[in-house]
Amino acid sequence: LLFLPHPSIHPSIQKNHQSSTMASSSLLAMPLQSNNGSSSTPVATASGLLALLSESDPALVSHALSKLLSVVDTLWHEVAECLPDLEAIAEGGDADVDVALDASADAMDDGAASSRPATYDLSTRRTAAAVASRVFFHLEEPVQALRLALESGEEHFDVRAGKGSMYVERLVNAAVEAYVKRRSAEWEGAAAAASAEDDETAALDVDKLSRVVQLMFERCYADGAYHHALGVAFEAREAGRVDEILSRLLAGADRDTVLDTLGYALEAASTLIPSKAFRNKALELIASALDRVWNAATDDDHDDADAAVLTAARRHAACKLVHCRQLLRDDRGVADVIVRLLDAPRLQGGEAGDDGALLGLQLCFDIVDSGDRAFVAKVAGHIPKCNEEAEGTQQSSSSSSSSSSQPASTNDVPRTPEQKTHFQNSHRILTGGFTSELSLSFLYKHSNADKLIMTNLKKALEERGMGRNSLLHNCAVCAHGYLNAGTTNDGFLRDHLDWMKKASNWAKFSATASMGVIHASHTTEAMTLLEPYLPPSAPENDSNAEHPTVSATGGYAEGGSLYALGLIHGSHAGSCATKRSEASAFLRNHLRNSHANEVISHGAALGVGLTAFGSADLEVVNELKELLYTDSAVAGEAASIAIGMVLVGSGAGNANANANLDSKEELDEIVAELRNYAKETQHEKIIRGIAMCLALVNFGQEENADATIEEMKADRDPIIRYGAMYGLALAYCGTGSNKAIRILLHTAVSDVNDDVRMAAVIGLALVLHKTPERVPELVRLLLESFNPHVRYASCMAVGIAMAGSGDAESVALLEPMLTDVTDYVRQGALLGTAMIYMQQSDACNHRKIKSFREKLASIIGDKHQSTLTKMGAILSSGLIDVGGRNCALSLGSRNGFTKMTSAAGLVLWLQHWHWYPLMHMLSLAVTPTCTIGLNKDFKYPKKFEIQCNSKPSAFAYPKKMEEKKEEKKKRVETVTLSATAKNKARLARKRAKEDAEGGAMDVDKKEGEGDAAEATKDDGKDTSKAEGMDVDAEGGKDSEAEAEKPKKKREPEPTSFRVSNPCRITKAQAEFCNFDLNQRYRPIRPEEKPYGVILLTDSTPGEEEDLGAVRSPAAEDEADPPAPFEWTPPEHPDNAVASGVDAAGEGEEKTSE
Repeated sequence: LLFLPHPSIHPSIQKNHQSSTMASSSLLAMPLQSNNGSSSTPVATASGLLALLSESDPALVSHALSKLLSVVDTLWHEVAECLPDLEAIAEGGDADVDVALDASADAMDDGAASSRPATYDLSTRRTAAAVASRVFFHLEEPVQALRLALESGEEHFDVRAGKGSMYVERLVNAAVEAYVKRRSAEWEGAAAAASAEDDETAALDVDKLSRVVQLMFERCYADGAYHHALGVAFEAREAGRVDEILSRLLAGADRDTVLDTLGYALEAASTLIPSKAFRNKALELIASALDRVWNAATDDDHDDADAAVLTAARRHAACKLVHCRQLLRDDRGVADVIVRLLDAPRLQGGEAGDDGALLGLQLCFDIVDSGDRAFVAKVAGHIPKCNEEAEGTQQSSSSSSSSSSQPASTNDVPRTPEQKTHFQNSHRILTGGFTSELSLSFLYKHSNADKLIMTNLKKALEERGMGRNSLLHNCAVCAHGYLNAGTTNDGFLRDHLDWMKKASNWAKFSATASMGVIHASHTTEAMTLLEPYLPPSAPENDSNAEHPTVSATGGYAEGGSLYALGLIHGSHAGSCATKRSEASAFLRNHLRNSHANEVISHGAALGVGLTAFGSADLEVVNELKELLYTDSAVAGEAASIAIGMVLVGSGAGNANANANLDSKEELDEIVAELRNYAKETQHEKIIRGIAMCLALVNFGQEENADATIEEMKADRDPIIRYGAMYGLALAYCGTGSNKAIRILLHTAVSDVNDDVRMAAVIGLALVLHKTPERVPELVRLLLESFNPHVRYASCMAVGIAMAGSGDAESVALLEPMLTDVTDYVRQGALLGTAMIYMQQSDACNHRKIKSFREKLASIIGDKHQSTLTKMGAILSSGLIDVGGRNCALSLGSRNGFTKMTSAAGLVLWLQHWHWYPLMHMLSLAVTPTCTIGLNKDFKYPKKFEIQCNSKPSAFAYPKKMEEKKEEKKKRVETVTLSATAKNKARLARKRAKEDAEGGAMDVDKKEGEGDAAEATKDDGKDTSKAEGMDVDAEGGKDSEAEAEKPKKKREPEPTSFRVSNPCRITKAQAEFCNFDLNQRYRPIRPEEKPYGVILLTDSTPGEEEDLGAVRSPAAEDEADPPAPFEWTPPEHPDNAVASGVDAAGEGEEKTSE
């Protein structure tokens, strides 16, 4: 460095500047030699190289930059001081032409007029950018490093060649983040794009950034990392990029990779994409790819020898395709896949294969499990019925109903009887109510409800004089309904009719309605059960008969029976559509003719809403609107809630609502009228009903409901804002949307109304029900709020989110709330804890569940507890054992869908805070946790078993309570005094002397008595001691005998066990269960968890089977038919001959005797 031409050190060199510069350049071009002759000595400092950057000679600067690039990773802390100079060189001019830079300031000051400005070529500028980029990388500023790396070109920043380099990988990540942020902002709109421009990533060159991302995608294609590529495309909201990735996947990957990647794409699109519009676009592309995979698998199977057997690839493709089409609400696409599966043996040329049909029926069960009745009905409408009545209609409409993906011959070609049976079974599943029959049969036969709970509850209320409290009596009746929900076990109510008759007015309404919870889904006997309570109606045979006049007073039992009828038909999404339609017509008849009585109108409106749930029927909505406009507070609230149930999930009134909605314009007008009516009416009950109606309408609408929710949030009426919180929770239910969570949390701490804050906190549990572990962490601080409404809501949110989990941390979180100073906060803590402990064994949470049950009983019997706290304890007693301990509160289906009936039922149940009869809406929210395996004839093989890899006690039913036996009072022995004993001894001696004088025949007796008398001479104490010694001696013998007996060793509990068919398997237990594929019966989808209805294949169909049939509770109670026999009347000639033969036989027997 001493030879460098620097003017301050060597001023004389300036005269021969050109020659000295060339010499210096040639000198620097030579490798530096160390003392030992080595040419690879590491550079200890970069100060000399950095000094070259101020030279005017471009060659020197270029050489210095090249050397700096090789040592910057170790000497970056020195180079960082010259970052402005490096950036000045890198950004000195246009990238296409050389840029002249001024000479150094020192040379100018020395008056070097002869020096000309140096020019830097493109390579030098790129090298300077590369050096500066490396420095920023080590300074942990990836965006600035990326900006300069993009300027350095592929020579210094090669995405493909730099694989494995920490520098390249980090900058590629930064490029992807910047690209995703820019593209997503463009998708969301102008406001998001404007905010993105203010970010530091705005300085990045878009074209160069896109080039880096494109190279990254190419690298993913080469490495087969399609998951990474899809993740970037999803986050960037690029539908074209998703299409490109899927096309490259189908063209260059094997079938297993394709199915695995498409499965990941389906899961990621349905759970990770927050925008519903882009999600639908991505799902359309995924569905198209799955359709191609399925068609390819079908063609391959057609060429195989055993074409009727469904391959694993085709099975996976079919299941994922139906799931994708259902997410898109494409009912025709779902029906096409099911039809092709049901026709699989014929379409493939097979003779006996039923795997395709079984898979189609299994998918029908999964569709019903999603809880969307309207979608299920539309799917059923596209599937041929294949019965004698519908054949002509189906054939005539086959040309219009066939889809492009469905073969044209599907509806035209005659089917075999076996195939017709499969199609009939599909309709039996979808609209025939078979799924509700399965649940009803299981809950009836396997009910484990503890009868002593209600017995002790009734006794505790009567002992403390609380039986006269109408509220607690009503809660006890509701708790009985929860305990026996869906089991049809109403024996307690029948045995205690006098106790039931204590209910009056609205409590009577609620008590009658509880029959609907107990007999939920028992549609075949609904009218028979409720006949004593139903209001009179016109004869069905006489169309001209007028409806009986309705009284303006009373009618509580009649209104409750109509409500119960709706609960029976509407609690289960898979109930029979025909029965539900008949019940709806019956209820609508009473709705139209009962406007004079608000109680009957209230029950009829709720019943109509339950039976027409999700149908979006315009006629039903208009009839309910007429009742609403009567301006009756009670009836109007029920009518508005019922309108919400009818229009649930339709999005009516929103700008981007479902375009396929029938009568969309009319329904939009009705929703607009409801909003205006809420501002005009003076009844708070009606306003609250309309607010809940709007919330239900927006279920699952996500961003389509944002405009409506924003309008409701800005309303001055707190009741409308209350509905906005539930509307937001239902609109984003299960999505985990950060936007929705942010709004709910902000409202929970900022709104001035307690009810609004309470609704906002509870809404968190609905939005996050698919990731429930996040809820306790979110509300941990809210549990310490000064506002008791917020604390109550936090308890309920934790309970709803963690229902049935038995989570110890959540229970510990709610434990301090059990002793809160506010009574309704204690009520919320009891209800939340009961929900967490649903379906948990006695071993749950270190057996703390037992102490919780005891606490419930003690609170009910404690006269010092407030009424609201006792109300929570009573309801918790039924909630913890809901459905005979065979049901659980669950908002999700087995396939990951949010169940519409459960979500709506839970929200309506939470309204019991304002209106107690809505307690019965819990019947919609609970789901039976039954697992049942069925063969192709819908009978369950009794020898089918499931392996559970856990201890039996972990998921066993809780032990039932034992009735306390009254201890009989033992008679206390009288103490014998010594004087009394001596007197008795004297009398005994006297009698003995008299007997001795009586004769010689009593000698033996006298001797015996004499001995006895001698024995009585002893003191009474001695006698007692002797007796005591005898007892001790006997006890000692017994103790010795017991010691000699070997003690039974306590056998260790097995670590696994097998459950029979059908059985209760909870969601937590399903994680420990798997199928035994070595047994005779195997599931059609062995990769799924054993939960719900499972269709089975028979590996040995020729062998004898041990099958059970699904029967209704009424059929279960019937006696078995007698053995076959022939009966003849007594006067028949054969009987006379037989009697003569018997008489002759008897005569012969007597003669022989």
